[in-house]
Amino acid sequence: MLDKIKTNFPALQFTNLAKTDIEDTWQYLGEFGEDIAEKLITQIVEKCLTLSQNPKIGRVRNDLIVNLRQFPFKNYNIFYFPLKNGIEVHRVLHSSRDNIQVFDTEMDKLN
Repeated sequence: MLDKIKTNFPALQFTNLAKTDIEDTWQYLGEFGEDIAEKLITQIVEKCLTLSQNPKIGRVRNDLIVNLRQFPFKNYNIFYFPLKNGIEVHRVLHSSRDNIQVFDTEMDKLN
């Protein structure tokens, strides 16, 4: 899905986890109509572009991972790391998800 959305912002990067989150969201919403899924994913990517230009506007979430920031968008939370010239989107999670559990599970897999 992200391959279809071309950007000219080299300062916007997505981790594999974020790509999977976005693909899963598209798959789920696609059941209700591809237009719905495409519209929301496009809006999420556009919000990520805005964040890449203003990386400090998100809430600091050092409680989850050091230097991580969170920005709510619609029913989703965009988790990202500020970079020198933009951001790296780490996760895009539905707001109903237990963020602490998701990140604890993620950290457990690294150990």
